[in-house]
Amino acid sequence: MADASTLVFGATGALGQHVLDALVSRGVSPETITAAGRNPVRLEELASAGFHAAAVNLSDSAAVAELVARHSDIVLISGRDENRLAQHKSVIEAAKNARHVYYTSGVRADDERFEINADHRATENALIASGLTYTILRNTWYLENYVQSLAGPRFTGVLAAATGDAVVAAASRKDLAEALAVVVTTDGHDNVTYNLSGDTDFTYADIAEAMSVVLEREVVYRPVAPEELRAMLRKTGMDDDLASFLVSLDETIAAGVFARVGDDLSRLLGRPTTGLVEGLTAK
Repeated sequence: MADASTLVFGATGALGQHVLDALVSRGVSPETITAAGRNPVRLEELASAGFHAAAVNLSDSAAVAELVARHSDIVLISGRDENRLAQHKSVIEAAKNARHVYYTSGVRADDERFEINADHRATENALIASGLTYTILRNTWYLENYVQSLAGPRFTGVLAAATGDAVVAAASRKDLAEALAVVVTTDGHDNVTYNLSGDTDFTYADIAEAMSVVLEREVVYRPVAPEELRAMLRKTGMDDDLASFLVSLDETIAAGVFARVGDDLSRLLGRPTTGLVEGLTAK
């Protein structure tokens, strides 16, 4: 195994960029971090900032194994590819001589009711069965997802969703990245699973109220049935597959998958988690 060093898979993604910033802010030298990802422009920027940059396709198991072998600590930010489970398992297999593997999973990944977490659940099982020293961080819904939802309410004053009266303990990517950096840079996290939620269960009425503040206009929440939401999305020109996917997300939210699971996140941060208005305006 190489000298102590950290490999971050998914470093060019939105969460990965925050992870790199958080590691550096906690005193980790960029020279000891390899940022691995697929965005060539971002990789060039990271190399200029002093990180080791590695372009990698996680489906290339040989390339993954060669890269992993040079590092002691592996941060595996979960991917979004259709074959991500196979990719995750490839990293775990390659890490057989690593000191520690950190995996960003999904909240309630151990609850088989939620199909959205099937790949996370299988990855967690593979990581635990591997015998490697691990830390699993089950991330909640991102506050930033609601930034993407501002477009409609900006013009209509209505936040329409098929989430019923669900609550969501969303957290910012920055908070979740900081928690990961805390775990990587401190002791006491061997073979531990953290369930990371925001401090507050927000209703969709709360989210609409926060949007009102951010947009400086009144926004109200209008619950709709799944089929009505699908029809609304299709009318915007969205294809049926994407519309169905977004409807299924709302149905999963309605079932309670992203409700608060405890205070692991704020305990790791040593402070309260980011609130709705701040999260909707953060850069």
